[in-house]
Amino acid sequence: MRSYDRIGALFFFAVGSFFALYARISLYSRHVEIGSWKEPDAGFLPFYGGITLVIMSILLLFSSFRSRETDGPISFFPVAGAWKRVLVTFLSLAAYNALLNFLGFTLTTFLFLGFLLRAVFPQSWRRTLLVAVLGAASARFLFVHFLETQLPKGIFGF
Repeated sequence: MRSYDRIGALFFFAVGSFFALYARISLYSRHVEIGSWKEPDAGFLPFYGGITLVIMSILLLFSSFRSRETDGPISFFPVAGAWKRVLVTFLSLAAYNALLNFLGFTLTTFLFLGFLLRAVFPQSWRRTLLVAVLGAASARFLFVHFLETQLPKGIFGF
């Protein structure tokens, strides 16, 4: 397993380095500006995403030298029936995308979180409602008030 981690770490180190360098170096007489935290430009996400990927790949590489080799291959889905959860989550994401414009961001996010907390990873109704309300409200606050983005309002207008 350690060798897979090392190969993956080296691959993502190369990918992260490419993106970080691409955002900084003129390529074919085309210069990509990074901008600042307050006014990001086109190269902002590739640069900082690449830097983050490089840092994480270095951490994975170091941890692969510290960990022990495991006995035999590890199953991709270690828990029986876990593939069903993955499938249900994927289908619920597709439903989220389909309902987003019709129901609006806040209501769709509330329903999505509630569904995941009840159907995929069963929680109590109290916890489900609390997390769904807080998650939808905080996402709305983040996107509308902090990032100043426009979100679909849906048929109910919120």
